[in-house]
Amino acid sequence: MPCYNQASFLPQAIASLQAQTLPDWECLIVDDGSTDDTPVVARQMMTQDPRVRLLQKENGGSASARDLGLEHAQGKYIQFLDADDALSPDKLQRQVEVMEQQDLEMSYTAFCQTFAAGLQQPTQVVRLNLFRLFVDWGLSSSVPIHAFMYRTAFLRRHALSFSSPCRVREDWRWHIRCFGAQPKQALLPDCCGAYYFQNEQGKTGSYIRIQEGNFRFMAYMSEQLTVVPALLWALRISEELWLWVLRMLKYRSTAVASSIVQLWANPSAIILFIVAWWLLPLSFWFVLVYFIKTYLLK
Repeated sequence: MPCYNQASFLPQAIASLQAQTLPDWECLIVDDGSTDDTPVVARQMMTQDPRVRLLQKENGGSASARDLGLEHAQGKYIQFLDADDALSPDKLQRQVEVMEQQDLEMSYTAFCQTFAAGLQQPTQVVRLNLFRLFVDWGLSSSVPIHAFMYRTAFLRRHALSFSSPCRVREDWRWHIRCFGAQPKQALLPDCCGAYYFQNEQGKTGSYIRIQEGNFRFMAYMSEQLTVVPALLWALRISEELWLWVLRMLKYRSTAVASSIVQLWANPSAIILFIVAWWLLPLSFWFVLVYFIKTYLLK
C-alpha cells in the first residue's frame, strides 16, 4: 500500500482489509515521504493490528513505493491497494481459492467506481490481453490495479517491477509486462472485488494531464517494442491523436500539443508517428466506439 499524504483515507483502506473473510494477510504500508500524519496513523494501525507493518522511504513516487513493498513481501500472493481505495470483504478469499484450484499466476475481478456522493457504479470488465492493453487500455478496458492478485513467485521469476525512467503510466507498463510474461490467468467476472474512488472535480485539467502523460509514455515505449507490438502501438498513437483533436475542440485548449513533441524525441517514435498518421482512418472507428460507449450509451 503506497502512501503519500493519505492520513485521512488510510483507516478506511485498512478497515476494508480487516473486514476480509480471509484473515491470513499482511499489509505493508509504504510511507513515501509523507508530510502529513500518514506515519502517525500507520503506527496507530500497527498497534491495533499486528498484521499491519510500516515501511518508510524518501519521496520517490508510487512506483518506487510499490517496488519496496514487493521486496519485503513474504506472502504467497500479492495484492496492491492504494490508500484511497478499498476491497470488497470476500475478494482475497475468492481469488485465492480460484488461484489455488486452477494453479493460476494472476487473476483479476470486476470493480465498482465510487463517487464523492457515495454512489457506486459497477463496471463491466472485459478479458484482457496484449492487444487490448496496447490498443484499448485507458479507453474501454481499464482495470484498477487493486482488482488484480498475483502469485509472488511469478512476479519474482520474471523480475517484474514498477520503476521506470518514464515516471508516468507505471500501471499501464506494469500490465503490459505482466501479460507479456504469458501468465496462467483468469477473470472473475461475477466478483466486484475492488472499489475505486473517482474524483469528479477538475476533469478538464485531469484529461489534459492524462493525455500529456500518454504521449510521453508512448514516446518512451516506442524504443522498447519489437515489430508486431510496435504496429499496435502506432495504432494507439493514432487513436490518441484523434482524442487530442476532440479534447482540443471541447476544452478549447492546445495544452496537450507540446507533449506531442515527445513523439519526436527518438527515431523509433518518429517512424511510429508516421505509421500512426496512415492509420488514422482505421483508428477513427476505435475512437468512435469509445465515444458511443462513454458519452451516448451511459
